[in-house]
Amino acid sequence: MSDYRKIWTGNASSNLADGVTFVALPLLAVTLTQDPLEISALSVAYTVPRLLSVLGIGVLVDRVDRRRLLQAASFSRGVLFAALTMLVVSGHVSMVALYVVYALMGVVETLADSAAVAILPQAVPAAGLDRANSQITGTQVVIDEFVGPPLGGFLFGLAAFAPSLLNAVAFTLAGLAYLSLRGHYTLPPPQEHRRFTQQISDGTRWAWRHELVRTLVIVGGLACVGYMIPFSYLVLYAKEVLGLRPEGYGLLLSVSAVGGLLGSLVAAPLRRRLGYCTTTIGALLVGAASFAVIAVVDQVWVVGLALATYIAHSVVWNVMAVTVRQKITPTDMMGRVGAVGRFVGIAGLAAGAALGGLLARYLGYTAPFAVAAGFFVLGAVLVAGARRSFAVVEDPQES
Repeated sequence: MSDYRKIWTGNASSNLADGVTFVALPLLAVTLTQDPLEISALSVAYTVPRLLSVLGIGVLVDRVDRRRLLQAASFSRGVLFAALTMLVVSGHVSMVALYVVYALMGVVETLADSAAVAILPQAVPAAGLDRANSQITGTQVVIDEFVGPPLGGFLFGLAAFAPSLLNAVAFTLAGLAYLSLRGHYTLPPPQEHRRFTQQISDGTRWAWRHELVRTLVIVGGLACVGYMIPFSYLVLYAKEVLGLRPEGYGLLLSVSAVGGLLGSLVAAPLRRRLGYCTTTIGALLVGAASFAVIAVVDQVWVVGLALATYIAHSVVWNVMAVTVRQKITPTDMMGRVGAVGRFVGIAGLAAGAALGGLLARYLGYTAPFAVAAGFFVLGAVLVAGARRSFAVVEDPQES
């Protein structure tokens, strides 16, 4: 089995756990509290530690064997969910415990995601990055959002501890897949010794001075705010507005993942036909339209279709942004430059989570979708303004 397939397998196993977590932990939280702010605080607990650690993680990714980082991240998450399983079984789980789990999970997931994005160009030729990113993202969407959510809802209905137990096993299997990698992923040591903070500064300056990377970082932050505004309280929206039970909530998310599968299939062909810039603009506008529909319609089938369209947009946007950055970022800067984008994105997630909770409390559960749509429109405008900078990655015959 090639190293790419092993990376794909590790991602798939981790994404199964992520999909189960996305449904099961909020459902567990709802059994402890009905306050929208306390529920949305889970997203804050998840994002703030990531924000504080992501730049340092970027340095680690550029200085440590990326294979070892993936192994450590997977096995440690297996231990974390084994501990959560014991808390649920013993009846000692609380909102504080869930906040701690979310915080630790966020930091380790950031490490795993950063290492996975950085290691891929070392395992796959540049010409194959569009396809590889599409395959990985497509698999992520299907498992993380189509298989994981209904499975999480079903397992939670059987026993509250069952989802965490499954996650412990899935992350352990991901660690075993990364343990079998045979390539050499350690980067050459830097020619001069630089302090930790200086290395962070190097990556930040490079990203900010490169117009295309800077644009994608800013737009990524706006997209994260727009995404998290409604998704921070989506479990309450599904219960109070759509009238869905836990199984129905998981099914709603799994149906929406069909759009993600479509997005993974069309991302590369759209890029070849339209180019990176036009494809990115179109994806962002589709995301805005999806949330705008949910803001005015509360029928379950319409919301499901709109969420599926939204997920399709997010896959296409993600494939475009990640591939562009992989193509233009030096290998030995991949971790730090990626960390800058993640830092801004995580800040956007934290801001969106807090804003979503407040908007839901004071404006109701539907109006925040309209606010979120505006962030995607703004992102599309910024990408259009940077159209010329995309020339460095566009193929002449496809421009």
